[in-house]
Amino acid sequence: MQNNSGASGQSLIDIHPWRDWISVIKPGILVSNLFCAFAGYCLASRWKFGDLTLIFMLFGTTLVVATASMLNNFLDRARDLKMERTRVRPLPSGRLKPRNVLIVGIVAGFVGLTALYILVNPLSAVLGFIGLFVYVVIYTAWLKPTSTWSTSIGGISGSMPPMIGYCSFSNKLELGAWLLFLFLFLWQPPHFWSLGILKKEDYQAAGYPLLPVIKGIYRTKIQMLPYVVSLFFVNYLLFDHHYVGVGYLIVSGALLMIWLISCLHGLITKNEARWASNNFRLSLYFLTFSLLMMMIEIALL
Repeated sequence: MQNNSGASGQSLIDIHPWRDWISVIKPGILVSNLFCAFAGYCLASRWKFGDLTLIFMLFGTTLVVATASMLNNFLDRARDLKMERTRVRPLPSGRLKPRNVLIVGIVAGFVGLTALYILVNPLSAVLGFIGLFVYVVIYTAWLKPTSTWSTSIGGISGSMPPMIGYCSFSNKLELGAWLLFLFLFLWQPPHFWSLGILKKEDYQAAGYPLLPVIKGIYRTKIQMLPYVVSLFFVNYLLFDHHYVGVGYLIVSGALLMIWLISCLHGLITKNEARWASNNFRLSLYFLTFSLLMMMIEIALL
């Protein structure tokens, strides 16, 4: 519950400020982005770790992703007060000062991009900057409060970590980097729209024109399908160009088929909340186990 004053609120601020700082960097999102960046590095290097490039890449990417989350929290703090699941976050509840989060976020972003530029390569820094700019300026500040296109366009930022990982080794934009970009870019909208359906009332109360809010749940489910189907073609291109083997194609293809069947089932389900929750989890399983299979197969080849 929200608590901006009183002894208990002051005690929470004094004793557990580190929990609030961890919260504003969104550790779950941070870990998933680092996992994708690591997978990108493995795809490009074929598990060759001859120097410290991987460590420097993960360090710089950590700071850039943390910056994106902090600035997102900073910009969203007023609307977060209107949403049940976000009103207890450190900024809208008053446990952290917006100015402090803004300053730390800017400093972390500068250090992260500088580390990528100097310790990895300029291309990785450029990709990091693009991801940060799209997430903070294009997605959070502009499209998220104004347009249903926010989810699709915002997917550009979420597609940068695997590209950074890949290009930190290759130092050039090869086909493999672009296929990883497409993989994450196509995965994100149906993944996030499942959450949008599950939390439709919250987004509506906050005034976010998310697709389920503006176009309705059924239209959102229909719009998921071309994204999920397109992932089959990306998987095949990864296989056809010898980035992955038949093991990946079978495992990822099976998971993708299960996800597609779930999306189709959503068109006739009567229990929207249960379906949306299950579909959201299936999208996470697909991403996680596909990338894991990719890395395992590369190591065995």
